[in-house]
Amino acid sequence: MSNLTAHPHAVTPLSFVPVTRHPQQTLRRGRRMSLLPGWQMSGNLHTLGYFSAPVCLGSPSRQFDLIVDTGSALTALPCEGCPHCGSHKHGSVSGARFSEKASSTSEPVVCSRPPRGMSTCRSCDGGKCAYSVSYTEGSSIRGHLVYDSFWFGTELGNRAVRASFGCQTYESGLFYSQVADGITGMSQGQGYGPCLFDYLRDQTRAPNVFSICLSEEVGALVLGGTVPPDLKAEWVPYSGSSSYVVDLVDIRVSGTSIGEPSSVYRSTIIDSGTTFMYLPPGPYRKVRDQWRNHCPWGACASRVAKGEYPDDYCYTMSTDELRRFAPHSLHFANGVRVNFDSRQYAYELRRGVWCLGVFDNEHNGAVIGAANMRNYEVIFDRDRHRVAFYPSDCGGMHALRHSSVLQGGYSLNGCSRKTPPRAGPPPPPSPPPPPPPSTPPMPPTLLPPPPPPHAPPQPGLRPGPRSKARPGPRLGSSGSSALGSAGGDACDISCDDGHLCCAPPPAPPPAPPPAPP
Repeated sequence: MSNLTAHPHAVTPLSFVPVTRHPQQTLRRGRRMSLLPGWQMSGNLHTLGYFSAPVCLGSPSRQFDLIVDTGSALTALPCEGCPHCGSHKHGSVSGARFSEKASSTSEPVVCSRPPRGMSTCRSCDGGKCAYSVSYTEGSSIRGHLVYDSFWFGTELGNRAVRASFGCQTYESGLFYSQVADGITGMSQGQGYGPCLFDYLRDQTRAPNVFSICLSEEVGALVLGGTVPPDLKAEWVPYSGSSSYVVDLVDIRVSGTSIGEPSSVYRSTIIDSGTTFMYLPPGPYRKVRDQWRNHCPWGACASRVAKGEYPDDYCYTMSTDELRRFAPHSLHFANGVRVNFDSRQYAYELRRGVWCLGVFDNEHNGAVIGAANMRNYEVIFDRDRHRVAFYPSDCGGMHALRHSSVLQGGYSLNGCSRKTPPRAGPPPPPSPPPPPPPSTPPMPPTLLPPPPPPHAPPQPGLRPGPRSKARPGPRLGSSGSSALGSAGGDACDISCDDGHLCCAPPPAPPPAPPPAPP
């Protein structure tokens, strides 16, 4: 643990936002987000939603509430005058909209000059670079891209970073009914240009590292911090040019393997936008049967409680009884083990009723979701292509009683700072990256082969409408293929998944420095 004091200006507060239902849609458990979001974050897995963060945008600056999603890359929020955007009633703000006219530093992204990394605009709307994205859960967003200043906080003051983002003119499904205003993606994809963190890193020389720390109800996010050289963390290498793909090889219950071949876990992703864990059919059945047949009070059937869906497996129990369920652990190809107990694989459906928070992915590959990330500061070291699950008091980080293991860094919410902006020294740079791992990530110029017709979706790919009553639909975003993007051909889909179809165009010239908020 770092001996540094937690600086509130480097910490983005994360809050939990419950999923609300539109009158004409069926409520799903949780969400599954990866394409087709000061320190603190807020949220609450008890009410089955997602974690969001305050983000400061424009000149004069205005605060918006965005879902934090490691499975996608696009940042997007509603535009002023949007004819079909939700009310997004979070906190004391309702119906927040971004006004291009009201911000003196706003500028549309024109079709002739798409953002760096985006080979071409999928479509044009009055000369503006347009986007259209559909998600696994059945929701969709569309609009046009805009440049403006995002304000990040540090202990030295605010820092303006110019970045592109989506200004939405249409929302459907959970994107329409959700409490949060929009989403900010943290993946490596560049289907719609760099993600917001990449813009911060490029313009401040901050280390290519961020961390997320979640509890049941709140969390913390640190951007561009430095990994201490003496940090005793167990690192898991990841691959993938968009999503964070780790080599999971086994799951153990009380130290005993569930006995499934390692090949079924291939292409496991870490996705904070997915609420729960999704496993291949074989491992899922083993974990489910363990939950159904081995209860600390004896006969499991004596405490069965009604869930909301046929594949809900729930019991009436106290939290003390929940803690007595068998501990599980994830095992990775490099020998690292990540423990997760019943508070990380179960969730409270209603008071005193706990259900299994592991679901059938219906094909090979797994998703490690937000529930499994709880009580760890999950560090994404993108220079070294590695991730660590470091045990932490995430509620304490949110309340600034507990330090991040990262040194320095930035918060998303510069609006919380009252001091005038100034460009202080960046955090100390991370040590140079080691040689690439034995299994290097897919080069960005390569395209994955298209799936055969009617093939089951693979991890990271987000099929269309969520027509089935499956738990916790995972959003699709720039971390996966975006079905319904304008054009809709294979090149567009691959670009949305972070694989560049052609050489990126020259970056636009830097804009003049923005006015302070």
